[in-house]
Amino acid sequence: MGASVSEFLRLLTGEHRVLVLGGLAVIAHGLSRATKDAAVWLEPMASAEIWLEVLHAAIRRSPVPLELRCLPGWRVLEGEELIANVEQTGVIRVLGLHVPLDIFRRPNQVQEADFEAFWAAAVAQDDGTRLPAPLDLLMTKEDTGRDRDHGDRGFLLAKARSDAGAALALADAREARRILGAFFDYEVCRRGLANPDAEVRALIATELRVLVSDGDPFARDILAEQGFDP
Repeated sequence: MGASVSEFLRLLTGEHRVLVLGGLAVIAHGLSRATKDAAVWLEPMASAEIWLEVLHAAIRRSPVPLELRCLPGWRVLEGEELIANVEQTGVIRVLGLHVPLDIFRRPNQVQEADFEAFWAAAVAQDDGTRLPAPLDLLMTKEDTGRDRDHGDRGFLLAKARSDAGAALALADAREARRILGAFFDYEVCRRGLANPDAEVRALIATELRVLVSDGDPFARDILAEQGFDP
């Protein structure tokens, strides 16, 4: 039995920022499901070469032997080939832990430069990693072709809708603009119209009226049922 993923991640999180991805992240957000591997996003740093040096340093400190493998086929590569592969694929796999660990420099559907925004919106966890917001995590699961990700996307979308709706119902005008800019959704708007702040309600109503002017019947219904003139 290899060392745990958490033990290895502590070798990274002492000096570097790590976001949890994949099944572990979805489970941490509340979905009950199994996972046979783990995935994280280690901050991309200035280059793939520096990024790999950090991983190699952590591996050298590991109490158990570990291996790095590359796509396609999780091959063993070294030197310039290894650097070029990470630049191209954005991911490397660590074998030798209790489950395979995929470490991303560039996750699916996002870019290295997106790390800062993901990190800022993420929630700290006990092991030193951070858990991305549901909408951010949802981005990494788009167009993967995996059946399990389809279920994860449905769960994350519902979680994001619930969280945004609850936040909008209590937000001030500045925060309301941020929420609507990040996740404009009918149900989120419906819940936001219960906000006691008249400025927030007016802001949401204005956004919905734009949709009404384009012939959107759902926006009209929401305004009508909440007592607003469409």
